[in-house]
Amino acid sequence: MKAAVLLHHAATSVLPDPTPEEPPGFDGITTILNWLSWAVIILGVAGFLVSAGYLAFAAFTGREINGFKGLIISIIVAILATAVGVIFRVFV
Repeated sequence: MKAAVLLHHAATSVLPDPTPEEPPGFDGITTILNWLSWAVIILGVAGFLVSAGYLAFAAFTGREINGFKGLIISIIVAILATAVGVIFRVFV
């Protein structure tokens, strides 16, 4: 057990600890990604509001499933947009 701890300590002390940095000229791409993420979030919220309105209207006509599908899709879009934002923060 002691040999495994010493081996682990020796291996971790040899490995470098790099800090990620943005390559030169990457500022424009970061700006475009930020704008794109804002657009996706705005479209997701708009889709949610439209689907909620459609669901309220469809309750009178008996087509609630279409409004419900729109709500689910807009919630999935919001979750994916948030996940992509977290991934970008980790790696960029």
